[in-house]
Amino acid sequence: MMEPRSTATIRALASLAELSANQLEEGVSVEEVIATLRKAAEAVRTVVDTDEASQTLDAEADADEAMAEADAASDAGEDADGEAEAETAEITVLNAG
Repeated sequence: MMEPRSTATIRALASLAELSANQLEEGVSVEEVIATLRKAAEAVRTVVDTDEASQTLDAEADADEAMAEADAASDAGEDADGEAEAETAEITVLNAG
């Protein structure tokens, strides 16, 4: 089962912090640790931006679909109204005569 994004993010941040601490303890230069952190930040932003763009496209597609369904229902309602008016007109003509 896939864990929620918030839990996965917290776990990833904890792992990144531990990695950074280990690198510093092992004598890796601060500049290299900073470079690793910047690469991780960029990777996270790319994933989040891609996910948000995908959700936006999905929401727009859902809205387009809902509008199309509403238009189709409206068109069907207009057709039914037109038929009802025609029947009413016929009934009126029949009653008047």
